Amino acid sequence: MRKHVVVIGATVVAVTTSALLMLPLRAQGQAPAGARTAQATTRNAAAPSGTIKRLPDGTPDIRGNWVRAGGNLNEANPPNSELKAFGVLSEPQGFGQGQVAAGPEGEVAQARVPKYMPTPRPPQGIIDPADRVLPYTPEGRALRMDYAKNMCCPAKSLSYLELSVRCTPPQPWAGGAVAIFQRPGEVALLFEANHHTRVFYTDGRAHPSSNMTFFGGHSTGRWEGTDLVVDTTNLDGRAYFGVGNTIAPFSRQLHITERFTVVSDKLITFVLTYDDPKTFTRPVKSAGFFYPANDDEEMAPEFTCHEGSYSMQNIFGF
Repeated sequence: MRKHVVVIGATVVAVTTSALLMLPLRAQGQAPAGARTAQATTRNAAAPSGTIKRLPDGTPDIRGNWVRAGGNLNEANPPNSELKAFGVLSEPQGFGQGQVAAGPEGEVAQARVPKYMPTPRPPQGIIDPADRVLPYTPEGRALRMDYAKNMCCPAKSLSYLELSVRCTPPQPWAGGAVAIFQRPGEVALLFEANHHTRVFYTDGRAHPSSNMTFFGGHSTGRWEGTDLVVDTTNLDGRAYFGVGNTIAPFSRQLHITERFTVVSDKLITFVLTYDDPKTFTRPVKSAGFFYPANDDEEMAPEFTCHEGSYSMQNIFGF
């Protein structure tokens, strides 16, 4: 077993590499779906050759190992002037917002380019608002600034630590590779990061009572032709948007919708719609896509986090 040190945002996390352990398919998960207007943009952005494989019931067969890109809240107006005094970086901007043109030939070694990476790439990151200026409510803006000013370094308290430092996966997404499984009534996404699993129930069930809340929420889905539309509610408000370092956790009123569009057996685009009236004055949409992992690659080594790692020393200085 080998130990590595992985940098996550401004923190460092110790991880170990071992064989990947597959989790049970029925694990509490979450999901969302996106808007038709923005979804049309992602659908037409890249259409690589290939057909859509289907299961006996006629639904698209999306089983396999995929790589996820996009879906982040890469806002265009991070409060740099306010945060500089606190030494906290604003949200990173390297998510390839919008159409990403292929670089000049020879700029990137061919061996490093994933075999199935679509060219041109579909949109990634915020697509609505188009200017990527997040429409914070006064309360949402105040919480965001409070979190950013007190998260590092040192953190004001445990409540201001990034969840990843405490080995808690981001919601609704974990990053990196993902294995997708399907069976009647369920679609499951197994991420390499911290054994995180999401389950979409496609058997027509309703959400449980609003009195029942979960860290990852409760997700139901339905197929509309080649689109898988997923609805997530019943979140407990302890997680946060994407993998952002300085955006405060969302509220318990968050309702997530996402639309996965199966373009071909080599590309799935998606649009997430975040509707949180306590954080934003209107819904915010973020786009991304999945492409197959290289043929000779397995899902990826296990990524396992443990509390008490070097991250705590970096943040608290002890």
